[in-house]
Amino acid sequence: MDTTLSPSQLARSIGVSESSLKRWVDDGALAAVRTHGGHRRISLNEAVRFIRSIGATLVRPDLLGIGELADLPPNWAQGEDVADRLYRSLEAGDVGQSRALIHGLYVAGWSPARIFDGPLRTAMSQIGTLWLHAEWGIVVEHRATNIAIQAISQLRLLMPAHRPDGPFAVGCALEGDPYLLPSLMASVTLAAVGFSDVNLGPITPSRVLANASEHYDAKLVWITASVIASEEAFIAEVVGLYERLRARGCRLVVGGRAVTPGIREAIAHRATLSDGMTELAAVGGELIGELKGVRLE
Repeated sequence: MDTTLSPSQLARSIGVSESSLKRWVDDGALAAVRTHGGHRRISLNEAVRFIRSIGATLVRPDLLGIGELADLPPNWAQGEDVADRLYRSLEAGDVGQSRALIHGLYVAGWSPARIFDGPLRTAMSQIGTLWLHAEWGIVVEHRATNIAIQAISQLRLLMPAHRPDGPFAVGCALEGDPYLLPSLMASVTLAAVGFSDVNLGPITPSRVLANASEHYDAKLVWITASVIASEEAFIAEVVGLYERLRARGCRLVVGGRAVTPGIREAIAHRATLSDGMTELAAVGGELIGELKGVRLE
C-alpha cells in the first residue's frame, strides 16, 4: 500500500477536480508536502482524515489501496447487513474483502470503536460458535482472527500519525492470556482519540507493563482480560499496578470477557472498568480533554 498520494490521485479517488483539490491544500484544509522537484504529495493518513472530515464518497477506492470496495453496492456502509458481510468474508477466509470492509467503514466515517464493538464483534461472536457444530470451526475461527489482526494493523496506516508531544497510553494482556486481538483493538481505539499508543501484546508480566508505563510517562494504562487462570492473582496484580500508577496520576482501565462480577467489585475503586471499545474511547477521550485543559492553563 503506497503511503502517499498526488493531488491528482486523491482528486480522482473522490471524484473532484485536481484544481479543487489543490485549492483545499492552498487554503490549509488539507496538508501536503513538496518533493525536491516541487510536486505536492499527500500522506495516506492525511488523505483519509480529509475524506472523513468532508464526508466524501470514494469513487476510486483502488487509489487508496482498497480497491475491493469497488465490488460493493453504493452506500453499503449505511446498510443493515454490514456485520453479515464481514462475517461471510471472515468465515470464507477472504483476506482482501475482510480488509476492505474494515478499512472501508473507517474511511466512511466510522470510528474504530464503533467498528470493533459493532460488526467485528458480531462477526467474530458468530464465528466463535462454529466449533460447536464441527471441528473445522476451530480452523475458521483462528483464520478469521488472524485476518482481523492483519486488517486492524493495516488500519493504522489510514489513521492520523502520532503527535510527538501527545500523551502516551500503554497496555497489554497479562501473563496467561494469549489473546492478541483485544489488546490490539484497545490500542487502535485509543490512538483514534489522540493517544500515542504502545501495545505490549499478550502474555505480558504486570511488572513489565508498569515499567513501560513509567518509561513512556503514560497517562493511561489498559489491560484486556480474555482468560484469567486465578481471579485472586489477577486482582493482586491489578492492585499492585494501581499502586505504582497512582503516584504519577496515571489512569488504569481494565476490561474483557474474563472480568467477572467478583473481580469488578474487588478492583472498582482502583481501575476504570470498560465493557467495550466504545467505553474505552469515551474514557480516553475524556482524559485527553482533561490533559489539554491542563496544558492550556
